[in-house]
Amino acid sequence: MARITQRHDRHFMDESGRLFWINGPDHHCYLSEQRQWRDGLSFEDTLEWKQCSPTGLVSQRFQSLQAACEAFEHNQIQWTLDLYLRHMGDEMALQRSLSDYKPTAMKEVEAQSGRARQQPWLGQDTPVMQCELSARPSRRAADLPPHAHRRRRSSAPSSASR
Repeated sequence: MARITQRHDRHFMDESGRLFWINGPDHHCYLSEQRQWRDGLSFEDTLEWKQCSPTGLVSQRFQSLQAACEAFEHNQIQWTLDLYLRHMGDEMALQRSLSDYKPTAMKEVEAQSGRARQQPWLGQDTPVMQCELSARPSRRAADLPPHAHRRRRSSAPSSASR
């Protein structure tokens, strides 16, 4: 028997880690299976960063969300393949699988707030770019070796200053 382990609004995940969408109006809804392609993301990250897309497998229609969930939990789903939905899922997967992908709504919020978010699949260990010279302790100019092409001024007065 399939059990729903996590539910978020109209999305749920079963105990095997498969993700499903509840589509359509509440009184005429159906389930669609979703394919995930990034490992290590939480259920919430997968939804927020839109890291899934339809496989093309869809269920029969149900008269309520509750009926759809109960049918799923009692293995009463009749799965069929929707080729249009499968093609749409393949196109979404191509776009969303780019390493720098961000959902449009997230890009708009970042543009307004000026605060960019890093994709969770890129990790937190991205090095901060820093100039080598600024990382060294400061030294006085007198301690620095002379530059190879720097001209030294003579201590003798020049003809222009006379």
